[in-house]
Amino acid sequence: MDSGRERTAPPLIERAAPRALFAELVAGALGETRIQPSPMAIAYLIELLDSRISSPPPSEAAAEEATLAESLHAARVRRGAERVLRLRRLGDRALFVAGWFGDSLNRRIVDIGYYGDVGRTAYAQLAESLAQQLSEDTWPGLYAELAERFGDFVDVLAEVGDRTRVGRSEDLLRLYERYMLTGSRRDRRRLLRAGQIPPDRNALRNWQ
Repeated sequence: MDSGRERTAPPLIERAAPRALFAELVAGALGETRIQPSPMAIAYLIELLDSRISSPPPSEAAAEEATLAESLHAARVRRGAERVLRLRRLGDRALFVAGWFGDSLNRRIVDIGYYGDVGRTAYAQLAESLAQQLSEDTWPGLYAELAERFGDFVDVLAEVGDRTRVGRSEDLLRLYERYMLTGSRRDRRRLLRAGQIPPDRNALRNWQ
């Protein structure tokens, strides 16, 4: 259900953009969101942006035609290096799309929550697979962090996306609906900056 629009680069990012630009954008997004990932996770986000926006790997084109559920099933039945590769690609795909194109997902059948569920699962299973294969925990720890803090990293990529788009009108209704769906702290801040006071989701849940 993914569309080719997911590969479209935003106006302020050219195909040959240096990695230093992504590092600067990520640093600014972390300062705005006050999210504090590990140094490895920060480097991973920069690498993800660089690979997805500057030069999307042509080898992934066929894989992205499949739905997320199909891709997750295909990864789970693999073993060894092939399983690791497929899980990483799926986690990266879900994270990038949820962060970069989250606003456009809100009114689609496959919404941002679905991407979050699949992304967390892919990264968590990747961490488990690597823990079984490696004697040290650096890489398993990284992917475990990506799984556990998936929503935080979606917010970081979304903030980076906001910083590269100029002259975009804010759809407050869509933003409000997404906040009610995900509880994103970033979306709450955006609503407050727009002069809106979003309700407390926990209070509403208790009332219902």
